[in-house]
Amino acid sequence: MKKIALFLVLVTSITLAFGQKNVRQSASNYLKDGKLDKAVEAINQCVLDPSTAQDAKAWFIRGNVYLEIANTKDEKFKSLDADPLTKSLESYKKAVEFDPKKEYYDEIFLKLNFQRNNFYNVGVDEYNKKNYKEAMLNFGKGAEVLELLSVSDTISILNAATCASLANDRESTKFYYLKLLKENYKTPAVYMSISDIYRQEKDSVNALKYVRMGQAIYPNDLRLFLAETNIYLTFNNTPKALSNLKVALAKDSTNTSVAFALGTIYDNISNDSSKTIAARQEAFENAVVSYTSAIKMEADYFEGNYNLGALYVNKAASINDEANKLPLDATAQYEKLKKEADNYLEKALPYLEKATELQPGDVNTLVSLKQIYARTNKTDKVKAVQEKINAAQKK
Repeated sequence: MKKIALFLVLVTSITLAFGQKNVRQSASNYLKDGKLDKAVEAINQCVLDPSTAQDAKAWFIRGNVYLEIANTKDEKFKSLDADPLTKSLESYKKAVEFDPKKEYYDEIFLKLNFQRNNFYNVGVDEYNKKNYKEAMLNFGKGAEVLELLSVSDTISILNAATCASLANDRESTKFYYLKLLKENYKTPAVYMSISDIYRQEKDSVNALKYVRMGQAIYPNDLRLFLAETNIYLTFNNTPKALSNLKVALAKDSTNTSVAFALGTIYDNISNDSSKTIAARQEAFENAVVSYTSAIKMEADYFEGNYNLGALYVNKAASINDEANKLPLDATAQYEKLKKEADNYLEKALPYLEKATELQPGDVNTLVSLKQIYARTNKTDKVKAVQEKINAAQKK
């Protein structure tokens, strides 16, 4: 009797499994006939049954059903599920998990690649519309789809990182760039981007860590070297920044940005009252050389022209302060200093005039010009500049 009972149980189990496979086939048939409502009902019954809960084909069919729901244009089927795409991807993942022989791998890959391309195309469309957040999400989803099969989609990840940056989503930008490194996609730009995010977050340790990781692979890349310099500037490590910029200029003597950056550092030192008079004077002279070099490289360089003009104006103001502190009977010394200050103002003029020619509406440049014209008794020019200032302030 015990053997008969065991036989009956066994027969029942086989019958149940066979029955669920019939349901699985029905779901497949419904899918082919476009009866998505019946297909989803049948396939969910199948995967919930213990006898077919680990059946790769059942999960594969379920993925196909929900993918069809996700992409259908028929409104009556769209309402079958609130998030059909997620269920589709989860189903394919299960199918891969329960398919050690990879019987359905190629078919799943074709389905997932199709969906990845859908996400990618939507990402491109949203990017063209300047909807960078939506573009980022779609590129990211496209990469995630192929990850189900352990396939790396660095193009989608890179696009997601770019769009995240354009959307000013710093955390997502960092996430996608770090993901690129994990996928072994290594370029100077990736290391620079990650480093710069940490720099903006005031995390000097990680900022330097990633820029140096990049330098280890690309030791001659000037951009990484300048990224490191920018970190030193951000965290007020002037000696290191100065040292780096000198090396950078030696490597590329035609780099306007490097020459200008050197000028700004020397400019700051020349205005640092904690430094000795000799150190400040030396820094002033070096600033003049650096700014002049930048302008020689690029004559229409607004920042270079403006900063050099401002450097001379500040020098004149400093000398005027010194003259005003003299005793009343030090007339000769006073006149000497005033003449020296006026010489610096005359030196400033051509650079500030060039700057205002390049950017006519820049009020700071116009105000500086007005002060120099007033000081040098050029009343007609004072009036003309004041009119420009008034016009700029109305905008």
